[in-house]
Amino acid sequence: MAKKFTQQEVEKLIAGLREAYDIKIRQLNYRLEGLVSENRSLRASLAEYKNKENKVSRAIVAAEEKGEEIKAFYRMSAETEWQTLRLFADKWRRLAAQMEELCPGAETRKYAAFADNLAALLGRSRAFAPQEAESDVPAAETFDPKAVIERYVEGEEETGFNLDDVLNPKGELDLEKLCRNLGLMDDGPADAAAKK
Repeated sequence: MAKKFTQQEVEKLIAGLREAYDIKIRQLNYRLEGLVSENRSLRASLAEYKNKENKVSRAIVAAEEKGEEIKAFYRMSAETEWQTLRLFADKWRRLAAQMEELCPGAETRKYAAFADNLAALLGRSRAFAPQEAESDVPAAETFDPKAVIERYVEGEEETGFNLDDVLNPKGELDLEKLCRNLGLMDDGPADAAAKK
């Protein structure tokens, strides 16, 4: 036969169960508050990491762009230096040939040997020389100031214009006189009186 519970025993049992559930609910609420707080902290950390990641990405892109600019600048500088050395070697070779004609001897052979060695060195090592294959600019669009000047000089009558003297002047350069001779500058009142 089943035991019968009294009203007081049932109420005591219900009160015990209610207290156990209240304790369990408080524990779960406390745990929930901890998880919510931890979630907020993790979200803040995630946002901070994403912000740092964006900054690092932008910095990497900027560094790559700056690196390309620096590379292009130094390549252009190296190509300019290479061209300067080539011009120097050609000039030295001409000077050695003139020296050989004027005063033959051991000293002029040294000049000629240096000119040959320099030309050979510049001909062998083309690490910084401009590469025609790498050029993205079509040949028709490249600007060569020396070629433009030479075409201009060829079109003019013989005026005594020497491109070598312009690129490498031998004496003191008088820009005012040069501009007047080329017709780029009007004669001043003193020059007009001197011409009369």
